[in-house]
Amino acid sequence: MNTIQNMRIAIIGDVHLGKAQKGLVERENDIYDLFLRICKRVIDEKAGIVCFLGDLFDSSHPPVKAISTALSAFENFARNGIKVILIAGNHDIPSIKTRMCPIELPKTNENMNNNIIELSCQNPVFKFNENNISVHICGVEYHPPEKRQSLIMAMENISSSILLNSSSEKILNILLLHQGLKEFSPAEEEISLAEIPNVFNFIFVGHLHLRMEKSHGRTKVILPGSIEIGSVSEVVKQMHNEAGIILINTETRMYEKVKISLCRKFIHKKFPSSAIDHELKNLTGELKESVVDGKLPWVYLEIEDDAKIGNSLINEKTARATEGNVLFVQKNIESEEMKEREKNTEISFKDVNLRDIIKGHFPGYNDEVYELYEKRKDMSGAKEVMNKIYAKFKDSYVRQKLPEM
Repeated sequence: MNTIQNMRIAIIGDVHLGKAQKGLVERENDIYDLFLRICKRVIDEKAGIVCFLGDLFDSSHPPVKAISTALSAFENFARNGIKVILIAGNHDIPSIKTRMCPIELPKTNENMNNNIIELSCQNPVFKFNENNISVHICGVEYHPPEKRQSLIMAMENISSSILLNSSSEKILNILLLHQGLKEFSPAEEEISLAEIPNVFNFIFVGHLHLRMEKSHGRTKVILPGSIEIGSVSEVVKQMHNEAGIILINTETRMYEKVKISLCRKFIHKKFPSSAIDHELKNLTGELKESVVDGKLPWVYLEIEDDAKIGNSLINEKTARATEGNVLFVQKNIESEEMKEREKNTEISFKDVNLRDIIKGHFPGYNDEVYELYEKRKDMSGAKEVMNKIYAKFKDSYVRQKLPEM
């Protein structure tokens, strides 16, 4: 039985060390900087354990700087007597089974080997006692949808182990997952909360990059979200401009959310092209106030071309209004013409050489991405990738397939 001197547990969502959004080294460095600030805050909050909910790395073969950043943070945790608990996310897991999962690397360092616990189907429970409270922190690695029955069986085994070995009247059971759940991401292949044994006080879920909470019987289900904004959907749905840590007091079973500002501001605007001059004038003023420690903001614009001025003029006006004051401007321009074309056009995937698209536009990890489709049948991973491809190339592809109108 382990004894933990401090009764606070920190929970951190998806990190994605090594991710360079739009290929920008500035965005890669943003994640490193934010990760180190979050880890420092965990130490300042005097947590005894810190748990990561999968996807510590953005790739199963992360860049050297991503590895060194993680090692530096974990060494600092060890020096401060803070145990680290990890589960592997889908980004962490290599498609080739003989390769080492990168979250295993810190355990090869003798200075922190005993301080890091990786939870998996082979080792799913970490138990400790404090003031006659038995705490079980449980978790397994990411399971693709075709292995959902294995996941359900693993959680049933965890439940049996907890019930068999619990002698204390005061028990706190925590489950860490990196999965889709039907309640938050409705899909036939995902598991539901009803399929998880009802023995947990808390279930913390990574993978979905959502910030949500839900009560399920006696269980509090919490999705802390990713630490950084990594996609357009996260900008639109969660304009929070802040990261979060969840801290649990094992004695009171209360939890609190600790907020940490992002390294860079994200600005989202939605307006019609008929108001573009007015909106861009306001945006120009906002940009000057949105520089954080010398870091320029990221802008996402949704523009409905009601005035039919066309993409070229919209792009020209936007470029003039933002030049020199932004790191990146991401735009989604909609028009009635494009909507009508998409409505009346059925694009068959038979017309698309999927492998060529993936290899051409995801060169850094094309083999692993394609593996999601052909070999692992990882539908949730496949959908995520195809959404990215569709969002990026739908306009140009539709124009190529259709004659000029």
